[in-house]
Amino acid sequence: MKQFDVIMFNMSSYSEWDGGVSNRNYHVLRELLNRPEIGKVLAVDYLPLSWKRALRIYKEDLVLNVEGAKVVKRGLTYKVTKISDKLYVYSDINFFLRPKATMKSIKKAALDLNFGDMVLWSFFPFIAPYWQLLGQKLTIFDAVDNWMLHSSYAKQKDKLKSCYTTIKDQADVIFCVSKNLLNFFDDQPNVYWIPNGVDVKHYNKDFTLINRDIADLPKPIIGYIGVIQEKVDLELVKYLAKQNPKKSIVMVGPVWNEQDEAKLALENEHNVHFLGYKTYADAPMYIQQFDIGIIPHKKAGFAASTNPMKMYEYLACGKPVVATANIGTENVAEMISTVDSYEKFNEEVNRLLVEDGPKLRAERQDFIKKFSWINTVNKMLDLIKNKLT
Repeated sequence: MKQFDVIMFNMSSYSEWDGGVSNRNYHVLRELLNRPEIGKVLAVDYLPLSWKRALRIYKEDLVLNVEGAKVVKRGLTYKVTKISDKLYVYSDINFFLRPKATMKSIKKAALDLNFGDMVLWSFFPFIAPYWQLLGQKLTIFDAVDNWMLHSSYAKQKDKLKSCYTTIKDQADVIFCVSKNLLNFFDDQPNVYWIPNGVDVKHYNKDFTLINRDIADLPKPIIGYIGVIQEKVDLELVKYLAKQNPKKSIVMVGPVWNEQDEAKLALENEHNVHFLGYKTYADAPMYIQQFDIGIIPHKKAGFAASTNPMKMYEYLACGKPVVATANIGTENVAEMISTVDSYEKFNEEVNRLLVEDGPKLRAERQDFIKKFSWINTVNKMLDLIKNKLT
């Protein structure tokens, strides 16, 4: 098949990934760069929707440069950086003021880089009203959660609703991270359920030294890794802490402002430990110290449209997993426990801790291999190729 080039609209900035953040967008991009059918990729950093975000992007992405990369073009409000012969990054602060001008600037950057047949691949719904300005051969939207249910976009809800309507009407391919999202996109023939994946090799790394912030904690460790935001049920975490006073409850990840008050209340529990943000490189070291991985998410709202990457990561490390029911875990249901009450959550945690052993750990690690990012992107590319031919 003839190569095609990709303009990818990201849900993060490249500098965040370079600093150790990871998400579906990061893994899909990284995998595409290994594929011979992909020519060049112009990765568009998360576009600002406010002055506050624009200022942050200006400081982090326009002023500062990615180490070892080359800036190939710069204007007052944008920058194009060459990461490799295959990957270029476009950063811009103008989108929320002049979206059409931003799209035209992105198109010009792609043409200057000699892009040929272009595929638009977006993780960022807000560009939908303007994406026809790019002249792409195929339009893909990758739905990572339903942003209308995310607290960060509460003020943008009406705009998002309109954007999602455009996506339903105009996208040639829609990938959905969860089954719940299939219904959101009206279960059209061009909508496909493609769950998340995992880099098994990454999570099976050996670490000769373990950071003391977790190495010194009493065992067993009931662990959570991920951003501690609104969807995390900290009341459930508090319940687990009180029911298991001799076990360590470990929360690995940054705490969003909305959870500050709940976090302060939890810090009074002697066995709850907030360890803060850890990079993707360090994540396996922390999960490997867990005796069990938990996903204590609220069942309603935003969490229902997710497919938690952490459940793959726990299983790749061989850990038993307990999750709240109805939070997008269907595709690994045979390998994890899902429950619908605080009491059952605690019962399952303790049952699995007692029953766990080498045989079960090996079964989990073997099971999760089929969910590699390589296999995930293979499915995506097969669908894209069928659309392009």
